[in-house]
Amino acid sequence: MKKIGILVRLTAAVAVLGAVLYGGALLAADGETLRSLDKRVDGSPILNLVVTDGPMEPPPIAFIDEAGEEKSLADYRGTPVAVHFWATWCFPCRAEMPTMDALQRELGDDLVILPLSLDRGGAELVRRYYNDHDLTTLPIFIDEKMKAGRALRVHGIPATVFFDGEGAEVARVLGDRHWDDPDVIELVRHIVE
Repeated sequence: MKKIGILVRLTAAVAVLGAVLYGGALLAADGETLRSLDKRVDGSPILNLVVTDGPMEPPPIAFIDEAGEEKSLADYRGTPVAVHFWATWCFPCRAEMPTMDALQRELGDDLVILPLSLDRGGAELVRRYYNDHDLTTLPIFIDEKMKAGRALRVHGIPATVFFDGEGAEVARVLGDRHWDDPDVIELVRHIVE
């Protein structure tokens, strides 16, 4: 009877180990797939993704919406999310925000883009920028003290962090991009699948 108990525990341990190893292989394969898709025909990177090689749960982060209400990343569970850190005083950010607005229009409900402005002038300053540059799709969110940015270990802007529908980090993009480029749109579709 004792031998059967040991055999059952040993079998269960092997099954768990196999699931861990196999699951890890799947995660690594997904990371490798994203890395291989992040190349143009000429071999140059499309987004130059920093891919997460396993599920990486983010710390709880909070930010403020245009009405002054606190929101969190957890409010968007169930849908892939891109948290985009930017500011109106950042010239590369200013140049790329219209393309980020175009990306949100293109992807619709397949991806929620949360543009977190670091501006100390608050939502009114960001709203003026949106109006001046005809940004009509993106919502306004403020991370004035960069609490969310620090929690996600973002050290410069612009920066974009992609999360899957379960809230786990998938990949990051550091620096500005042309988010409305067809190759970029196609790659982002793969990221959020």
